[in-house]
Amino acid sequence: MHTIRSLRRGLMALEILNSRKAMTVAEMAREIVLPRTTAFRILENLVSFGYLKRSDQKGRYSLTIRVRNLASGFNEDAWLSEVVKPLAIELSKIVIWPISIMSPRNVRMSLRFTTDSDSPLSLDYYNEGLRLPILSTASGNVYLSYCSDTERDIVLSALCHEKPNETNMLANSPETIGKLIETTRKNGFAINIRSPRSNEPGKTNTIALPIIRNGHFLAALAMRYISVAMTTSELKERYLPTLIKIRDKMEDELATAELGM
Repeated sequence: MHTIRSLRRGLMALEILNSRKAMTVAEMAREIVLPRTTAFRILENLVSFGYLKRSDQKGRYSLTIRVRNLASGFNEDAWLSEVVKPLAIELSKIVIWPISIMSPRNVRMSLRFTTDSDSPLSLDYYNEGLRLPILSTASGNVYLSYCSDTERDIVLSALCHEKPNETNMLANSPETIGKLIETTRKNGFAINIRSPRSNEPGKTNTIALPIIRNGHFLAALAMRYISVAMTTSELKERYLPTLIKIRDKMEDELATAELGM
């Protein structure tokens, strides 16, 4: 009987948190009309089972990917906020250069997260939601190289029907695209040299790596750096191992979250 009561209280807490972004112990205690010690025990049990996490210094609790899996599978916002974003921040503290997470949306690459405002080496400050072309960006090239053949064909067909400009000219050059994909897959990354799409045109380069989930392209992990700061060889030696390490960690944690471990 005690077990059933504990289960009911735990489910109540999950139901309440499902409608809130985050709650403290005191807030939960008031909501379910229980002593704070009891509410604390319920929340901590759910943390130990992997269904909740303490999300800030104020001790607020929020749902994790695992509890969201119970309802509708992996939440498309959770992969970013709970796994990729914290590791991107960790990476930015190591490399100092600005880090971005880009994902495909409506035949463009959409900026989902960036550390621009936190990097002392940023020349540009972009806002989340910024849309960039696929064919002329490192993140877009990575996407084309690692998405499915069907998805790639659809994207390129759509770009072929757009008004021609410098960002989509390659859409009508399958041979060039084929070589680009071959090179990107061989290297495991793409580099955009002296990007013209910035507040300081031609002064920054970008390197992007694919983040793969369940065998499918999820997003691109990108690092921008000042063009004259290093050669491509120096970039590979100084930063590529760290970028790969953090990217691999992202993929491992995404896989773990999928399994509800």
